[in-house]
Amino acid sequence: MRIVKIFVVLGAFLFIASSFGAFPHYSPETGNQAFQPATSSNTYVLLVHGYAVADTGGTPTSTPFTSGVNVYNQLVSEGYIVGLVSYYGTFTVTFSNGYTYTNSNFQGTANTPIQDISYQLGDFITSFSSGQHINLDIVAHSMGGLVTMYMLEHFTFPNVNLENVIFIASPFGGSPFASVAQYLGLGWYVGTEAYQMVSGSSFLNDLHNNLGNAYSNFGHTTWIAYAGNYDPWWGYLFFSGDNDGVVSVNSAFDVPLNHGYVFGDIHTSSLDWLTWDGVSYFEDQSVANEISYNLAGYY
Repeated sequence: MRIVKIFVVLGAFLFIASSFGAFPHYSPETGNQAFQPATSSNTYVLLVHGYAVADTGGTPTSTPFTSGVNVYNQLVSEGYIVGLVSYYGTFTVTFSNGYTYTNSNFQGTANTPIQDISYQLGDFITSFSSGQHINLDIVAHSMGGLVTMYMLEHFTFPNVNLENVIFIASPFGGSPFASVAQYLGLGWYVGTEAYQMVSGSSFLNDLHNNLGNAYSNFGHTTWIAYAGNYDPWWGYLFFSGDNDGVVSVNSAFDVPLNHGYVFGDIHTSSLDWLTWDGVSYFEDQSVANEISYNLAGYY
């Protein structure tokens, strides 16, 4: 009976973990276009994707921000210069104005520690803002929020006016699927990053112990989090409380915030076939509109 239970849990985990921030693959642009520094007259928005379980081999991934209702296009149409951050494979930031930043010395996989990605992102922003003042917003999904928060704890960016940071279903309190992976010894499949998202992990403990640095470094920033309470059927197996199928509302709100919003959505669109009628944050126009409102200063 115990063996049967283990296989039931394993099967459910593999169904859901395969959608823990995962999205389709694509072939990234090659080469490094002439890099143009930012100007203070524009507001830049960085979109940071989440974890993808399939990327233990470092396969470049696309971003959920260009799927569904296409948050990326919406923000570009509103006049922002938007940068898509990619950290599986070569670290790349591709801007809507045609310029691309690439660090070909970095090859990220699901085995790359989250803090290493954070330092890559921090080094990029430092270089990008060197010698001039820029306005910046960051919108981060899932593990991308952990990448972002850890970075903000360890960088100051004196030339950056960081206006808003929006975390979309980031597992600040961990995710039960990371715990299941650890219990079943699936590190070979899910990679180091999944283990770092286990509730109570050394990484999450360190993140929480240093939250004060981020809020001190960026005292004028507005901190916002989105979470989902779709509560899919498997949520009753793995969660106690409202959740989006991968991250609970409590976990997403487990950091000090100025504003928190709850939507009736699931974590990623790849879970749609398990829910029959659920939609992800990136298929929900109300989420895209809320991002626009928040970045414009409406809360």
